Amino acid sequence: MDWNAPLTALPKIGEKTAKLFKKLDIVCAGDLLWHLPAYYRDLRTPVPLREIREGEEVLVRGRLTTPPRWGRRQGKFSVFSFEVADGTGVLLIHIFNLPFLFSRYKTGQEYFFYGKPKVFRDRMQMDNPLAYPPGETPGILPFYPLTAGISQIMMRRTVAAALREVRPPETFSGGLCAAADISGDGESFRLVHAPQTPEEYERGRRSMVYRELLVFSRMLALMDKGEISREALRFPENIVEEYEALLPFACTGAQRRVMEEIAGDLRGKTPMNRLVEGDVGSGKTAVALFAAYAAMQAGRQTVLMAPTELLAGQHFAFAEKIFGRRAALLRGSCTKAEREEIFARIAGGEVQVLVGTHAVLYHELPFPALDLVITDEQHRFGVGQRAALLRGNPAAHTLILTATPIPRTLSLVLYGKAKISLLDELPPGRKPVATHIVGQQKRRDMYTWLRGKLKEGEQAYVVCPLVEPSEGFSALSVEEVQRDLSRFFRGFGVEMLHGRMSGEEKREIMERFRSGATQVLVSTTVIEVGVDVPNASIMIVENADRFGLAQLHQLRGRVGRGDKESFCYLVSDGSGLERLRILKSTNDGFAIAEKDLELRGGGELTGQRQHGKGSLQVSNLVRDVDVLLETREMLERMPEEFPEDYAKATQLALEKIREGDAQVVLN
Repeated sequence: MDWNAPLTALPKIGEKTAKLFKKLDIVCAGDLLWHLPAYYRDLRTPVPLREIREGEEVLVRGRLTTPPRWGRRQGKFSVFSFEVADGTGVLLIHIFNLPFLFSRYKTGQEYFFYGKPKVFRDRMQMDNPLAYPPGETPGILPFYPLTAGISQIMMRRTVAAALREVRPPETFSGGLCAAADISGDGESFRLVHAPQTPEEYERGRRSMVYRELLVFSRMLALMDKGEISREALRFPENIVEEYEALLPFACTGAQRRVMEEIAGDLRGKTPMNRLVEGDVGSGKTAVALFAAYAAMQAGRQTVLMAPTELLAGQHFAFAEKIFGRRAALLRGSCTKAEREEIFARIAGGEVQVLVGTHAVLYHELPFPALDLVITDEQHRFGVGQRAALLRGNPAAHTLILTATPIPRTLSLVLYGKAKISLLDELPPGRKPVATHIVGQQKRRDMYTWLRGKLKEGEQAYVVCPLVEPSEGFSALSVEEVQRDLSRFFRGFGVEMLHGRMSGEEKREIMERFRSGATQVLVSTTVIEVGVDVPNASIMIVENADRFGLAQLHQLRGRVGRGDKESFCYLVSDGSGLERLRILKSTNDGFAIAEKDLELRGGGELTGQRQHGKGSLQVSNLVRDVDVLLETREMLERMPEEFPEDYAKATQLALEKIREGDAQVVLN
């Protein structure tokens, strides 16, 4: 079957089902194979019944000791139950709304059951587990991102059909794959979707990563602007002191040092190419706007690009205090009239600093003197986006801000000759956030304590990994938590916030939270960056085990910005305690990143894959930096040893640069 064949060419996929898959951006067979598992469960080794714990998904093996008995069978609702034992313990199984399975189970038969045990009336039980006869366990079971109407069983069945029917086009030759010790495209998809062992999964993933980073490395090489001569900017010698006098606070020593480094770059005759790394709350925005202030004093204009509208709005609020009407905010949600008014002000030289999201890339901006591009990428590296802004002036200065501590080796690979500055000092008076790990059984006590804090006028964030409940994901969603907390905290404002909302909705919700009209904000990680509410002193992260340490550290940084004692509660199911204890022991983002790298090692089978349109689909540059270095070495060999593959890598890299979507997630 052709890679681009419509989904309806696959067995049991009609037009109605194809529309459901389209909600997941799956419209052809190739899209289906690129819809990679979010995580896996290893169903090769059962756990003795005496060792199972409530709330922890597990595979058990047991023999029926009682025949199935109907508990209730009325209309569309039914439930039957039976007991299984393995010599170490007994487990009660409930089967809901699947009456046709009643005759399947008989006393004395043995099955493997996979599900989440719970305790009810002092008995351990499992509801609607997956059941497999001996010899038929799936080994390593993939779990996929889903949408309403598509189950894990349907997704696995459809992916399996695609693996049988579709022959993916091979990106590179067999000779190059052999030299790099990677599998071809078709074999890689099989290993990632249907691994029999963790080693198979890792080989498939690494092969995909290698191909992806080979193109990415070629893209970086094509985009290296090298040493370009330019006119030096001229501004007052005491520019740092002049700028600091405009701020409502005193800068730290680290901020002054980095501002002096930036001033030196701007006075040079080659374009500034500087990366500023700073932990949460270290004052990167003030440093970035210093660069814009110096450029303005020299008669030049600046673009500051942020990854989210929330963060862009916060940068603009800061910039407006310094630049007044000389600052403007361009959002994707701006009306045509608003955009035209901003463009006219840019063309007339009135706007010296334009703040925006990646929406600024989609317009021909009429800058008469654009000379500085600042990207606050937090943990995203939008290499192609920066290139798009620099096409009109390849000699423009670039300043990149990140809150993700980046290993030195990776910095050199990504940024080549970029100079690196560290903001390694927090503002005086910034209190460390007290961090606690909370077991699932203590959640109610935690929320009871929070009610008391709300009565004292404090505010809280509650972060969840999902927007809405999803089959196959044993994690809490924003929708269900907001609904539950609205009942639990009657009399207090409880709202939800997530990335599917429009920009206007998000701004209105955040404004109510800032004003105190909303006391509890239940959110996805959309609040990870760009939210600064000093009165918010409590951060609760549900299913904290599912988040990366760098991401949890970012979330924790949203509190502790006022004068109140602040707290971060990480609700854990016990699967990630070793990692969470690192976060509890330190507030140092650089130390956390180093420990995170040590723990991750070569890869893992669990944890949700984060991806999206415009990002590398399988690579994580922190974890995969060694592969990135390997691809750089291969690129040096390719023109002579694999010229056709080199031409193909160049073609793919140029396409990515033109699309402006070479973005990499680093958490």
